[in-house]
Amino acid sequence: MTASGAGGSGRVGLLDFVRRAGQTTRRSIAEHTGLSRSVVAQTVSELIERGLLVERSPAAATTRGRPTAVLELARQPGVVLAFDIGHRHVTVAVADLHGRVLAEPRVDLVVDDGAAPTIRALRRLTTHALARAGAAVGDVAALGVSFPYPVLRPSGAVRAPAALPGWQGVTAETVRPAGFSGPIVADNDANFGAWGERMRGGTALDDMLYVKLGDGIGAGLVVGGRLLAGARGTGGEMGHIQVEPGGLLCRCGGHGCLETVVAASLPDEHLAGLRVGRAIAQLCTFVDTSIVVLGGRFGAAGGPLVEGVREAVARFSPPGESRVEVRVAALGARAELVGIVDRTVSAAWASGTAQTGSMAHSSWDRTNSPAVLEHPFRDERVS
Repeated sequence: MTASGAGGSGRVGLLDFVRRAGQTTRRSIAEHTGLSRSVVAQTVSELIERGLLVERSPAAATTRGRPTAVLELARQPGVVLAFDIGHRHVTVAVADLHGRVLAEPRVDLVVDDGAAPTIRALRRLTTHALARAGAAVGDVAALGVSFPYPVLRPSGAVRAPAALPGWQGVTAETVRPAGFSGPIVADNDANFGAWGERMRGGTALDDMLYVKLGDGIGAGLVVGGRLLAGARGTGGEMGHIQVEPGGLLCRCGGHGCLETVVAASLPDEHLAGLRVGRAIAQLCTFVDTSIVVLGGRFGAAGGPLVEGVREAVARFSPPGESRVEVRVAALGARAELVGIVDRTVSAAWASGTAQTGSMAHSSWDRTNSPAVLEHPFRDERVS
């Protein structure tokens, strides 16, 4: 009797695992995905036949006996777009379907001034980035959009502060490039940063709290290997926890929010770190996480700011054998962009646009732009 292959979700999960691993074996796939060996064998055979996986001999045998063949994704046509919208910058990245960034133009822009100038910048950067990558809008399999504000679920609408009327009513669809009809992944910057650190920060943490300090304070929580964004998508809005009743007016309309208290503490970075750290300790107590990753401005500042956080977390965390470890983001300021690319590539494979449909007949291939492969563009400024 012939074993039946994995269903649609199983095939997507298998492809995603191979993509993240780079090269792997049938045995490793079975161990990490929970699929039986017979299902893995059948599914791999189907995917090789469809041209989605390739099997290669290992470079050198590490043990006696017959060397184990390795599997990797076949080269697929197409790209993904990643929009990294910060409070003071806009970056558009083009990556291939393995997650390799091919072009990455950026402009400095006060995004809080309104959506209209931001959208104009996105259009200009998209044209520039696709041209540098040797691709066109028709080659785009999926789009990822990171906003510096909460993104409501399931509508995808941005919930900007009342003080920023130029962003009211904006959704992920608002920034969709003309001619693109594929899937969109939209989230806030802290959630993307948390995912980038988890997947590409060298730690592969299944449980962590990622805290980003920028113009505000946001957090992304990973539990059991999954991002927790809450029922409406507003989870992690750490900066708007009220820590000083009757305190200073915040841009959200509340009083005494953490981000206003921290802002008032600067330029005393140690004091600011203490105040952030106390709030982090309370969150760690509630969600029982033992790892805190500090991103955004924390990485650039280091020193007194980070030490203040560590001191407060140690002081205000519950006593016991388990201590909370506080570390600076390994990816630094790139965590958000890395997270956008990773989740968007996964969305392309999951939706099938990376395997079937218009992308299957795309004229784009990364070998069309050998210079891009040899010299990827990093933080390229566009005036």
